[in-house]
Amino acid sequence: AARLLESLGHGVEEARPAVDVAAMMRAWTDIVACGTALWVREKLARLGRPLRPGDLEPSIEGAVRHAATLSGADYLAAVEAIHAFGRAMAAFFTVHDALLTATMAEPPAEIGRFAPTNPDFLDYRLGAKGFLPYSPFAPVFNASGQPAASLPLRWTADGLPVGVQIAAAFGEDETLLALCAEIEAAQPWFHRRPPGFAAPPDARR
Repeated sequence: AARLLESLGHGVEEARPAVDVAAMMRAWTDIVACGTALWVREKLARLGRPLRPGDLEPSIEGAVRHAATLSGADYLAAVEAIHAFGRAMAAFFTVHDALLTATMAEPPAEIGRFAPTNPDFLDYRLGAKGFLPYSPFAPVFNASGQPAASLPLRWTADGLPVGVQIAAAFGEDETLLALCAEIEAAQPWFHRRPPGFAAPPDARR
């Protein structure tokens, strides 16, 4: 992908934002747990009954339990950590127009890998088989709020897409879309379909 960008006339250099993704993901996990617990509380209030065994899947129960270990100060600290992370990411884009990363750290996951069956919410999110090791790149921009896009530029031997992610500065959505369009024109993928899937009838490219 970097060589393709260079062939299109873009300057490409290796660079890395000065951020701690693992710490951001821990803060994000605390926020998600609190949000999940709030949703469960509000849902039960509307139903007018207490929580019953079997109401929640194990990972959701784990989120509620984890939220119960956090104080209001813990929650606000997590929110501030996300805000600080966004500011650090914004600083990177005062020097660079775009950031190129992988989309995922691994090939596409097998169905069921992330089924909510792990009662340990931190392990479910951050453990060796959790979300962070599998997808450490996209959450960066979920947290910072910057525009990002995933493009299927490579393919496994089985025909599965291997994506690259491109992100831009706050408010530079048009820049990002223009860059993605330029890349797609140079290396089209619209015509590709997984084995066993036919092109839609109205496909004209």
